[in-house]
This record gives sequence, C-alpha cells and structure tokens, in this order.
Amino acid sequence: MNTELLEALTILEQEKDISKETLLDAIENSLINACKNHFGKADNIKVIMDRQTCDYSVFAEKTVVENVEDDVMEISLANAKMIDSKFDLGDIVPIESKSFGRIATQNAKNLILQKIREEERKVVYDQYFEKEKDIVTGVVQRYVGKNISINLGKADAMLTENEQVKGEVFKPTERIKLYVVEVKNTTKGPKILVS
Repeated sequence: MNTELLEALTILEQEKDISKETLLDAIENSLINACKNHFGKADNIKVIMDRQTCDYSVFAEKTVVENVEDDVMEISLANAKMIDSKFDLGDIVPIESKSFGRIATQNAKNLILQKIREEERKVVYDQYFEKEKDIVTGVVQRYVGKNISINLGKADAMLTENEQVKGEVFKPTERIKLYVVEVKNTTKGPKILVS
C-alpha cells in the first residue's frame, strides 16, 4: 500500500476540494506520458492503479515475434521464453516497467502539478460562478491605479473605477460588501468583476 500517496491525495481532497478520482486520473496520464517520453511511444503501455491502495503497475505489452524490428512494441521469442516458457509467436507479453529516467519523472511530476492547479482554478471558478449576481464580503487589498483589488477569500476580484460610487474612499484591510457582476474563466484563473 502506498500510504504516503494516499495521505497526500486525502489532504488535497480536503484542503483544495479536488476529487481523489481526478487526481488519480492525472497520475495515470502522467505515467503514460512519462513512458511516451522514455520509450518514444506509449501505444502499448497500460497503467493499472488500485484506487483504494494507490499501488500502481506500468506494463508494456509486447508482441512475440521471430525477428524484432521495433524493440518498444516487440519481443523476440527467445526473450519471451525466458520470462515464461508458455509464450509463443503472436502472443502479447506484459513487461513491467518501473524504470524511468530523471527527465521523464520530472515531466510526470510537472503534469500532475499542472492538473492540480487546473482543478484548483476550476473549483474557485465554480464557487464564485454560483455567487454571480449575488452579494459577497471582501477585504480591500490595494489600489491599482483607480481600480481596487479586493480579496474575496479564495480569489481576488477587481473593483473597477466605473463600478465604484463617486467620492467613496476605501482603506486597505477594510471589509466591504460587493455585488458580483460577472465571473469569467481565463487561463490565469477566474476573473471576478464586482460592483
């Protein structure tokens, strides 16, 4: 049982509100990508992950042939017989692979982190999209030109000059009530416009 991974996924699920299933899918995809980077292709790669224990196995399914032309997709009859004597020409041999290079491992890690960031943005977007056309409380952070940056908790919003009451002045750390005008999903996360 991979207890460290299981604990990490549980913590992420509780703190960031990201489902464990989504994270496990991201890990599977990153392992397949690591294989693609390491071996050149991943058409014959299978990742089997136990959802309860977080144990995983990575297999390369190779076809038994007389003369090997593609060592990523094929295995010689002699090598297949060394694994198990029952294999014959045309059979599919599962070969477990746990050896990835440092670069492939780093790429897998980056893909998992990217998926976590995407899911975090999606959760925040969904949370504030539900509050569109509703009143929320925010904390004034700072002035950005004539606009004001407001912290809403998990996200920041921008109170533009057009949406402010003329003559009203806010101080940093002041709590104010705001109307959520619009929530847009952008590549850098949700953009929240308030009034």
